[in-house]
Amino acid sequence: MIHDFKLPDIGEGLSEAELLAWLVEVGDSISEGDDVATISTDKVNVDLPSPRSGVVVALPWSVGDIIPVGDVFMRIEDSRETTQETGASESGATPAAVTSAPEPVREQQPNVRAAPALRRYAKEQGVDLTLVTPTGPNGQLLRADVDTFLQHSAGDVERFRLSGARLAASKRLAESSRTLATATQTFEVFADGIVAAVSRLADECDDDGPKITPLPVIAKCVADVLARHGKFNATIDESGDGLLLHRQVNLGFAVDTEAGLMVPVVRDVNSKDAAALAAEILEVAERARADALTLEDIRGATFTISSTGGLERATMVATTPVINLPNIATLWVSRITDRPRVVSGALEAGPVMACTLSFDHRYIDGAEGTAFINDLDDALTRI
Repeated sequence: MIHDFKLPDIGEGLSEAELLAWLVEVGDSISEGDDVATISTDKVNVDLPSPRSGVVVALPWSVGDIIPVGDVFMRIEDSRETTQETGASESGATPAAVTSAPEPVREQQPNVRAAPALRRYAKEQGVDLTLVTPTGPNGQLLRADVDTFLQHSAGDVERFRLSGARLAASKRLAESSRTLATATQTFEVFADGIVAAVSRLADECDDDGPKITPLPVIAKCVADVLARHGKFNATIDESGDGLLLHRQVNLGFAVDTEAGLMVPVVRDVNSKDAAALAAEILEVAERARADALTLEDIRGATFTISSTGGLERATMVATTPVINLPNIATLWVSRITDRPRVVSGALEAGPVMACTLSFDHRYIDGAEGTAFINDLDDALTRI
């Protein structure tokens, strides 16, 4: 019997995936759980395991194809039936013919260095990557290279289309804005304590260790406050009108990458010190920018922090962060910069950080938001 292996939804609301590589060939014997292909979802690259043992009889897709979830991905013949037929043939009986779909002619891939998301983008724009001049390190093609090629090909008009991680993010953000009753509260924090904590950590850490920035210090304070405000460390229960309150604090960190916004997760933050957090945040951010995240890296966030500190040149004083579903709340923080402030009745210049808390007003009211902010302000100023 021939079984149709249909492309599954691997648990992240997947609607389609790009085939990056076949790991098997027609005629190969495989066991249940063996990886048969590498696919690119809207977020990460994944090795896809076989759901059963058997013999590969058809690979109906070519590398680079975009495959909808639910379509037949490959066909597998039951290995027991193959064995029985082979045995019958050896004893003199004529086996029944096995009809299988012919293996398609696979496309030769361009000999270029390009990330999967960029290959997809180029395919959607109708760009042959072999014609594009790379400007990245070691001949790596960049998104800007494709955009430059398009601009020169189309005169003064440049076309921009959402794709890959950026398309996935746009769908999530639209769903968040459409389904949540988002409330925002903006506040300022006197950041003397954060600056001092960063300086202490930098002195304590090895010279070869990660660069200490305010983010791990802020994350540690946020985790401590979340442990006392359970409704903020929660996810929406999609099976009913309620929340799932989490004891463990798993923080998502918004990372700007060439492929779009990614939100890798650092787990069990409330059990780690700021130095350990600094190393882990840096590590997952680097893998996000290298397009090397796994599904496990992006699953399970209970709260999200978005920091523009490393990106700002202008001084940002407020924004409206969109909640990262299924989280119930998210926090934005600005860079720390000297601003006018009043201390003990006197006007002075000192380090200030702007913050905005967004939360779903259906489950959290303004008084609860204010209580959370008060505790967070205390934690950040009394480090």
